[in-house]
Amino acid sequence: MRKVLAVLAALMVALLPLAGTVSASGGGITSATIAWYYLYLHQQDKFNELYNLSVQMNVSNETLQEVWSLYENATAEYSNATAFGLAPGKSAGVRWLSAMVHIRKAYLYMSQAVELLEEALAPFENQTA
Repeated sequence: MRKVLAVLAALMVALLPLAGTVSASGGGITSATIAWYYLYLHQQDKFNELYNLSVQMNVSNETLQEVWSLYENATAEYSNATAFGLAPGKSAGVRWLSAMVHIRKAYLYMSQAVELLEEALAPFENQTA
């Protein structure tokens, strides 16, 4: 019985961030999709700046290749998200939900790339300080 309750509690905690995102009007899904979109754009700007700096600072090619692979994954997911677009009518909620899944993945890939670049540039910051 305790195991069942523990599993149910874990599921509730895992699904709590999704509470309220699905509604009859799809407004929650739309808002979440737009939020992920802006978070992605912010990370993309950060990526561009850090990637250029990494090239200038001669960060290892291995790191740059790994980062570029994450960037390509992010842009592929972004393309998938934008392919759904806005569709009026009954299927709009489903399209926004599909777009949200892909834009969130794009953001996560981009965040990983930015994190790797920040880690790669950290030793160079210590040298210049």
